[in-house]
Amino acid sequence: MGLGNFGSNLSKALIRDGHEVFGVDHDMLKVEKFKEELTHTVAIDVNDEQSINHLPLADTDVAVVAIGEDMGSSVSATALLKKYFRGRIIARSINEIHTSVLEAMGIEEILKPEEEYAYELAHRINVREALKSMDLPGDFEIMEVRIPKPIVGMTLKDLDIKNKFEAHIVTVIKQTPTKNIFGNQVMNANVFGILHSTYVFEADDILLIFGKIKNINRFLHHYNGH
Repeated sequence: MGLGNFGSNLSKALIRDGHEVFGVDHDMLKVEKFKEELTHTVAIDVNDEQSINHLPLADTDVAVVAIGEDMGSSVSATALLKKYFRGRIIARSINEIHTSVLEAMGIEEILKPEEEYAYELAHRINVREALKSMDLPGDFEIMEVRIPKPIVGMTLKDLDIKNKFEAHIVTVIKQTPTKNIFGNQVMNANVFGILHSTYVFEADDILLIFGKIKNINRFLHHYNGH
């Protein structure tokens, strides 16, 4: 529910992953805009109980309330879903009051995309080589970083990151060139898989590192010299 910037991009990402997506918004212009990209789209008033009842909720596994401008509409839509839908509900929150209301309604999965992206961007600013990051409990991180040039040609065993820096390279992401529908070359990311001790790092590898931020920083500083 909600085909704004966040909701529409989430919907398209789910479609790319092979899911069926039923997009809902009160704005007919948005519904028309995405009708060719999503499985189904419909324009309804998400605050109207009868309209919610006419949605194919019995055939739905997950309902995402992605409304990001009107807290009242978001809460109302979520309450109606709680009443009529027995599946998994994920709701977007726009502020702390909104979060408190959703928690009081029993919503366990609450999204805070602006806050989450702000944390990620802060880490990317703090760690120059960082491309993406994910916070974990206990000061741990999973971070995508550009490969330091000095380790190109080294093996995972030679690097010995676990003993030297108390971090772990989970895998690497390979960038392979492909062409889009317009014939332009774009880079496509593919996960290599499980790394063995004999794996030799390549110049275009993106490292997926797990560890505490201070240890990841220590590793990067050691090989990049800044």
